[in-house]
Amino acid sequence: MKQIVIYSSIFFIVLIASCKGNKKTQNEVPLFLSAKEAVQLNQLIYKDSSREAFAKYAPAYEVVFIPKPVNGNYAIIAKKKTTGQYALVIRGSIIEFSNEGFQNFILQDFNIFKIRAWNYTDTVKEAYVSNGAWSGFQNLLLLRDIQTGLNIKEFIEQKVAATASVVITGHSLGGNLAYPLAGYLKKELPAEKKEHLQLITFGAPAAGNAAFVQDMEEKFPTAERYTGSKDIAAMFPDVASIGKLAKVIGLDSVLQLGKMNIYGVDADNLVSITNLILEKTNVINKTNKYVQSEKHLRQLTEKELPYSTTPLSIEEIFNKAYQFHKVDMYAELFGIEALKED
Repeated sequence: MKQIVIYSSIFFIVLIASCKGNKKTQNEVPLFLSAKEAVQLNQLIYKDSSREAFAKYAPAYEVVFIPKPVNGNYAIIAKKKTTGQYALVIRGSIIEFSNEGFQNFILQDFNIFKIRAWNYTDTVKEAYVSNGAWSGFQNLLLLRDIQTGLNIKEFIEQKVAATASVVITGHSLGGNLAYPLAGYLKKELPAEKKEHLQLITFGAPAAGNAAFVQDMEEKFPTAERYTGSKDIAAMFPDVASIGKLAKVIGLDSVLQLGKMNIYGVDADNLVSITNLILEKTNVINKTNKYVQSEKHLRQLTEKELPYSTTPLSIEEIFNKAYQFHKVDMYAELFGIEALKED
């Protein structure tokens, strides 16, 4: 009888310990999707039909949030079937002559001459984002899932498990907008949801000033911002850095900038003149200069493209720069093949 009591006691102790162990395991935060997985999803977001694209190229994922675009901006939420990990993928600029293309390039990418106060920081003061980033961010807040009618924040609150991880990711303009959207969600989501967010971007232009970046680094200390060493778009709107890189990749000689003269100003000085205009119009000064996070930076080295010493057409010049910026280039750097055209 005494032995039965002893064995019973041991059994219950082991059982209780096992229950506690299981409870701890259930509360552990799942791993985030990797950058390699994220860049593949960024390839798919540019396809016409997100659901069909994922079914064809990434059957391991299920698209659970599909909205209609708002003023050229579009994002989906995908779930990895085997692990329950999520990705909020924001589409970059549409390269076409259309209303969406106009919205992306003119009203967002190049809408940097006005800034907006960013009020979703925790302790940092005087944070600003570009007017274009603010406009795109507002459009993302208006996206609603066609099936549930929920917006992004509501969907994460109601449909994503508290223990599930969510990577917020985007390429180009999508990466630019991923920063404010991630900062907003980190600030506004309930405590049990906001701890499981991560940020990964590819070729993203700057969205805001140093204070904005400081807040994002505090919110996302392990975020990953991938840029190609020859990707001019990822340096925008830092005109000085763009000018330096143009010389490195040969665009300045292709354009024969040294022979150009505009209103008596040599083209070699146009970068300085542009910076001066931005400073004089108070777009850029010591407190609101556009900057990128060095803490988040993960620089990649692209393959060399054939160098030309003869003048190129405008289209050829654009294509040369775009080769270093396109999402397929970033995917290839992670060992992923470029997607075939439909």
